[in-house]
Amino acid sequence: MRKILVTAISGDIGNGVLKILKDTGDELYGCDVNRIAVGMDLVKVFWQSSYAVSENYIGELAEKCSEYGITHLIPVNEREIEVIDRNRKPFEERGIRLVMQSNRVLGTCLDKYLTAEELRKNGLPAPETFIRHADLPDPEAVYIVKPCRSNGSKHIMKGKGSELSDEFDGDYVYQAYIDSDDEYTVGVFRDGDVLNTIAFRRQLKNGYSNLVELVHDEELDRIAAECARLFDLTGYINIQLRKKDGRYFIFEINPRISGTVRFRSMLGFNDVLWWLDLLDGKHTEPYTCPYRTAVGIRELNEKMLIKE
Repeated sequence: MRKILVTAISGDIGNGVLKILKDTGDELYGCDVNRIAVGMDLVKVFWQSSYAVSENYIGELAEKCSEYGITHLIPVNEREIEVIDRNRKPFEERGIRLVMQSNRVLGTCLDKYLTAEELRKNGLPAPETFIRHADLPDPEAVYIVKPCRSNGSKHIMKGKGSELSDEFDGDYVYQAYIDSDDEYTVGVFRDGDVLNTIAFRRQLKNGYSNLVELVHDEELDRIAAECARLFDLTGYINIQLRKKDGRYFIFEINPRISGTVRFRSMLGFNDVLWWLDLLDGKHTEPYTCPYRTAVGIRELNEKMLIKE
């Protein structure tokens, strides 16, 4: 039996992963920086973890994995992924399989500037992206300012170059704004010659995909395939794009399980299960979406976690 630990389970991604895994027969464990977390009722054991930036985070996490015999670790928060990527050895020594991208993919895609540079250098459509205000070519053009390394669509600002200042230099990027409401998220899973993709047009609310509509588009499939080849992908990534004047622009790549994970699984695109199986030596079958149209929406839900 697999003993799977999912981190940050109070977030939308971690909670979505637990909902997918709860009926698989695997033994589930969860942790979160919050003392009470939304998904704590879905796991056999829950504990409050340290923040990933703390000095004792890796040691505590590795010891907990040993204590409970964890076989697979799914970190879903970008900061946790970044820290674990730098400290893989304690987990590898324990035989724990990490459901996370390679060091090469993480090294590029966790940095929005490096991602944009890599895409543009290889002929893939990405907005001009800068790390210094002084480099902005047009003071009257509109730019999106966002953390260079961040989790989700948060802490984002927008303004003309002339309205912005160099106070964001260093920790943020300035990205040419694609003025369009047509925003897309594409899930990409690769296992050798098998490349599976699924695309949604999405609406955001408070940084999350609140409404998604299934999209079938050969151009999105082509872009996804190009990205998979560029990064020599194994496992899952998520590509975020905007469409203007009939052309797609990649404004971000998330090298992790992404927020539409539960929507994807409802349509049979089971990237979490595929990734776990891949680490266990089982290969992925080609995916064909059985639906022509599909619309997904997040809903409010109440539950009582603790009763005595």
